[in-house]
Amino acid sequence: MNNSIFDIFRIDHLGKRIFSKIIFTFGLLVGISVYFYPLGDPDFSALLIWAENAMEDVDYLMNATISDIPITMGNIIYILHVTAVDFILIMCSIVYAGVYIRQYRLDHADNRPGDSGYLIPPRFLIPSGIGKLVLRMVIVFCFSLVIFIPAAFTLLYLFLVFIIILPCISMFPACYLSGDTGFFGSFVEMVRVTKGYYLVNARNMTLIVCLLFAGRWITSFLMSFVPSAAYIIGPLIDIFLALSFGRYVGKVYCRMREIPGGFRYDVTKLHGV
Repeated sequence: MNNSIFDIFRIDHLGKRIFSKIIFTFGLLVGISVYFYPLGDPDFSALLIWAENAMEDVDYLMNATISDIPITMGNIIYILHVTAVDFILIMCSIVYAGVYIRQYRLDHADNRPGDSGYLIPPRFLIPSGIGKLVLRMVIVFCFSLVIFIPAAFTLLYLFLVFIIILPCISMFPACYLSGDTGFFGSFVEMVRVTKGYYLVNARNMTLIVCLLFAGRWITSFLMSFVPSAAYIIGPLIDIFLALSFGRYVGKVYCRMREIPGGFRYDVTKLHGV
């Protein structure tokens, strides 16, 4: 993909650019809600003071029970609110990837195998219907909801493992939403389709993840000096990078289907010249 590093950040370049604006605005408003309209109680000062005191008294910490932890139901609701926002951002990324693949195939419906030196099997150029795409988005949403917590723990405690498997697991929604394979078949296909592309995918995806962490650090820094700016900049960076990731997944999936294994083909042989 020529200029792929820069093109993946052009999130508004999708069809007539209406959908990208809608999903970006939606994600931004969802992210801002954590700061302006938080559900529950965002005040964890009592918990922080308890944790500091507990760290100084090891015996107390070892004998403490869950009921001793000063966390309120309001705190728990707030944590769930933040977790739900992160989950919604992931779903925005997945939905963007699915829409990108469909739009790409509509735009290239007249391509023949061998155009531009690519081997493009016609069956992979058939875009999913709107109804089928929406249904599969709902199924992916339910499945993602089930694995979201285990995946979050993997990210926190096994970050290296997460980065290693990210190039493969991120292709599951693309395989399924594209309509190329069924739900269970997509698990096998997500590994097979990345053959020849694993390293470049790992590089680009790691770049986006690192930018996300850098954005979180900038937001934390601004929170100490200009909180009102951080409330906007943080969610804006989050949704922008989430959609950038979705755009990359959709873009590279189309590329992997066009050029299996990363090898170009002789156009003359493909057209029987």
